[in-house]
Amino acid sequence: MTETTSLKAACPLAGGAVDEGSTCGVVSGGCLSIALGHLGDMVDGDARKGEALYGRMQEYISWFEERFGSTLCRERFGDLNTATLGGLRKCEIHTGEAASHLIRLIERPLDAGSEVTGIDERLRESGGYCAAKVMRGIRGATGHGSLYLEQLSVALDGGIGLSGGLCGALAGALMPIGLIWGLQPRAAGFIETLQFSARGHKDLHANPRKPGMWTVGNPFVREFRDRFGSLECRDIAGHSFQSGKELAEFMRGSDVCPEVKDWCRDRAIERISTKTVFSS
Repeated sequence: MTETTSLKAACPLAGGAVDEGSTCGVVSGGCLSIALGHLGDMVDGDARKGEALYGRMQEYISWFEERFGSTLCRERFGDLNTATLGGLRKCEIHTGEAASHLIRLIERPLDAGSEVTGIDERLRESGGYCAAKVMRGIRGATGHGSLYLEQLSVALDGGIGLSGGLCGALAGALMPIGLIWGLQPRAAGFIETLQFSARGHKDLHANPRKPGMWTVGNPFVREFRDRFGSLECRDIAGHSFQSGKELAEFMRGSDVCPEVKDWCRDRAIERISTKTVFSS
């Protein structure tokens, strides 16, 4: 598992889940970066930092909301299908500011708790609460994924960093799609990344039966919204989370979250295995 592989897996999170306007990709990518920066220490070193990791992601999200007004892509830019170059330039500026802030957050060590908790043990053994089970099921059925990526998916918990945004189970189902049909931006370069995006959007409308990140991922996200009424965790769960412990307690008694996870896993396996796309 490499950083570039993580970037490829995260591709479908852009634009609030394949351009459907949920949690901004700068927020999702930022939380993944925080997890990436600290996970090795938690897994191989001091395992008492799980709750502190959730807290660090919440700190980043609070900064982002205060600086830019919202963590939801559609509330900041509207419909990405009609975005202007000015809007995209604004996004680029926000990305730069966020990256500078993230470096400071990642370089600051996490504070260790007094003892190893259930959250710590879970992160080390299998990953977070929302996305990891979905990703593990997809990996077992299709071979796409890894334990490390499942551990990294703690960043997606509780609607991305406990923000209540994009459902973590849905985000987790999108990451294997990114591994298959995504792009490694650093290797591809700026021009090829733009061309990749342009081709994907064109295929979504002109060649929707051609398997690709947008043709598979975008209708998947829309079907999820039709099935569960929203893309956001706070709407689906009817609850917002302030800590990893609170999320863990909610999960133990939730009826809706297991249903969401099973649906995401099964539908993603079906589409990945058959390499077919959803109806628009």
